[in-house]
Amino acid sequence: MFWSFLHVLGWSTYVGGALVMELVWRPAQEAMPQSQIAVACQWMGRRYRWTAAVALALIGISGVAMVLRGDERLTWSTPWGRTVTALIVVWLAMSVVLATITFSGHPGLHARMPPDATDAERDAAREQVRRAISRMDRLLRLDLLLALVGALLGATLHSGGAL
Repeated sequence: MFWSFLHVLGWSTYVGGALVMELVWRPAQEAMPQSQIAVACQWMGRRYRWTAAVALALIGISGVAMVLRGDERLTWSTPWGRTVTALIVVWLAMSVVLATITFSGHPGLHARMPPDATDAERDAAREQVRRAISRMDRLLRLDLLLALVGALLGATLHSGGAL
């Protein structure tokens, strides 16, 4: 029961966070003044990364514990085993996406311009930030898609697995 609770808590936190980022946070940015977006993104990005990292850790640790104590063996020959294997792949992909957001996507949003920058340098920095925002949008949508696929696959395990 303990591991199941942690597992559901991890998945609900991760999926909920991904939904908030896509359906609440991204649209809210469009109405913000440009000067506030950078600071708000830094705070929201930090919170999301840490929350998502903890949720992924809960999912991974509790998932391993439940598989090890389970009655079913992790074999490719059963639907349960194939579904658990797919969930492991989804979890790894979610971890890669989160690492990409953390170490590449989010830092790219915060270009610093020296006060004596030329117009061309400012335009180049703005273009770099625009590309980073576009990349972050794609990463967050991929993150949400993976979270939803994982949650749906996991929900089928009680009936023997989907694959």
